[in-house]
Amino acid sequence: MELRKIEDRGGEVFVRKYYDGVHFPPNVPGNVKDHLETLRNLKHKEGDILLNSFPKTGTHWTYDVLHMLLTGKAEYSIGKIMAMDYEPTEKFDALDSPRILVSHLYPKHIPKSVIDEKCKIVYIYRNPKDTAVSMHSFIKRLNIDGFKGYNGKWEHFLEMFATKQLQYNTWFEHVKSWLDYKEDNPDFPIMFVSYEDMKKMIDIPQNLRRCVQKMAEYLGAKQDPEFLDEVAKKCQFSAMSKAKTTDETETAFSRDGSNPFYRKGEVGDWKNWFTVAQNEIYDEVIEEKMAGIDLELKYTL
Repeated sequence: MELRKIEDRGGEVFVRKYYDGVHFPPNVPGNVKDHLETLRNLKHKEGDILLNSFPKTGTHWTYDVLHMLLTGKAEYSIGKIMAMDYEPTEKFDALDSPRILVSHLYPKHIPKSVIDEKCKIVYIYRNPKDTAVSMHSFIKRLNIDGFKGYNGKWEHFLEMFATKQLQYNTWFEHVKSWLDYKEDNPDFPIMFVSYEDMKKMIDIPQNLRRCVQKMAEYLGAKQDPEFLDEVAKKCQFSAMSKAKTTDETETAFSRDGSNPFYRKGEVGDWKNWFTVAQNEIYDEVIEEKMAGIDLELKYTL
């Protein structure tokens, strides 16, 4: 493992743990190598689901949708949502089935049992412009080791996000790795879910059912109409973020006592951040990097 310092144009420094071709956040335990090796040997439990994503693309939101569908109860999850990247493996061994294993890992680093047992995987993705805005705001609100004190300006952060490998490398590389894995393993059960489709389907009344029902069918979960209606209602972003506002297990991560994992949840908020010049430059980056990435991206609804 190598510690790398990445400095933006304003002098703000990101420290990342570089291992096996990936830039990991500083809160990944130890030297990364030992943690990943232990994680690779995580024992399988019946009903395991893997929820994977690039950071700030709707992980916490999707987790609660899956939690409700798997438990058969339209109730929010309680306590800290653990990601395998940052927690000792023993914590996941202690979880009861069915487990939702959360991670931002690349396919080559996920537990071997997920592959061997062909566990169902849900991969949530979001357009890279809103992802950049969300990540910048998130990092500025964090109060954990490795992130404290970051006050980088938006324009400097965007330059870094578009051109450097900040954490988990780039949005483009991460998404492509999972699409490639699916292409190479067409029989493996992976469901790709668009953040924008979730927002559209869940927050528009006449579409409440479609997204939740689609996920319930994929999971083989309870599909009682009244239950799915209740899940969709509870999982509107506005309702969920309000319910999570005072969750002390998550507000403890922020500088100001708010919940840093929920912000606006809007599609197209990037328009309030990008200048015309920034948007033109990033569009060129997107056009270049999207070569070989077969995904329909939505930047507005």
